[in-house]
Amino acid sequence: MTPASILFVGQTVAGSRTKQRIKALENLGCRVEVIATSLPGASYEDKPSLMTRLRYRLRYPADAAGANGKILNRLNENQFDVLWLERAVEIGANTLRRAKQLNSIIKIVWYAEDDMMNPRHRTRQVEAAMPYYDLWVTTKSFNAELNEVPTFGVKNILFVNNSYDPSLHRPINPSEQDRTDFGSEVSFVGTHEKDRADSLIYLAQQGVPVRVWGNGWTAYKDQVPGLLIEGRPAYDDEYVKVICCSEINLCFLRKENRDLQTCRSIEIPACGGFMLHERNAEMSAIFKEDSEAAYFTSDQDLLEQCKKWLMDSTARGEVAKNGLGKVTKGTFSHDDRLREILDATSQVGN
Repeated sequence: MTPASILFVGQTVAGSRTKQRIKALENLGCRVEVIATSLPGASYEDKPSLMTRLRYRLRYPADAAGANGKILNRLNENQFDVLWLERAVEIGANTLRRAKQLNSIIKIVWYAEDDMMNPRHRTRQVEAAMPYYDLWVTTKSFNAELNEVPTFGVKNILFVNNSYDPSLHRPINPSEQDRTDFGSEVSFVGTHEKDRADSLIYLAQQGVPVRVWGNGWTAYKDQVPGLLIEGRPAYDDEYVKVICCSEINLCFLRKENRDLQTCRSIEIPACGGFMLHERNAEMSAIFKEDSEAAYFTSDQDLLEQCKKWLMDSTARGEVAKNGLGKVTKGTFSHDDRLREILDATSQVGN
């Protein structure tokens, strides 16, 4: 069952998948009203103030956009079927308790792509509010285990795979200028992490050039021959161009998130790109190895896989084609995923 009205709370910054999910909910026929937890004009590249960093360390972020008050004002003025909080780490228990008082039948849903057992992601507000959620949705399968998120009083938890936006993540025919601006034999799009940097430096030093897009990489710019640091992220259409202009698209997993899959795990195949992904059983069950995606375990394995697939464009193209088919013929779109979540929401009690 698709609810008629949703009060959606989350970050609405440029490049955010939150905005993609809002659009998908509207595609499903929902009436969606949005309360942003980010300030107007905010971006992922904004440098946090000293106070913001201090509060982050204390795990008690400020509600800079006044989202808690706005939630209660809207619930006092109008009726909604669902209060959807998308990584809304500023929203506290008092707000959710009051939301239930204002509308006893409203369903409160949490959605996030982070490992919420990591204290860096789980703010004090979230900890106190966890028992008030009717449905807790996670893309981390291990978070659903009884000794993880349920220990904080979460009543109903749903694990879902990552998803993609078919109107954005799709194969394109790049121009020659696109290939110059975004192309590479091997590319990676993502935020800096030391493990990722070490692997990419290893590849470059072994003669496999890599082009890197994302935040946090500027210290490596012009430091390692063969490692081309763009020094900026690639969002939306530029992100798609990077994938479609690259022979191999690397998919590293974030260690602090204990990732087994990430948004790129679905988006790269959805764009028709060849994906070389960190190996694990969860991903291998989604995309067949050497048929729908390729996998690596160590830096040496990564190097060997890059060399192998760069030498065989026909096999590489077949894997990319099969990966695209798996995504487009399966239930991996945002619409599919949100329908799954909304169906589960309708089945939980108050």
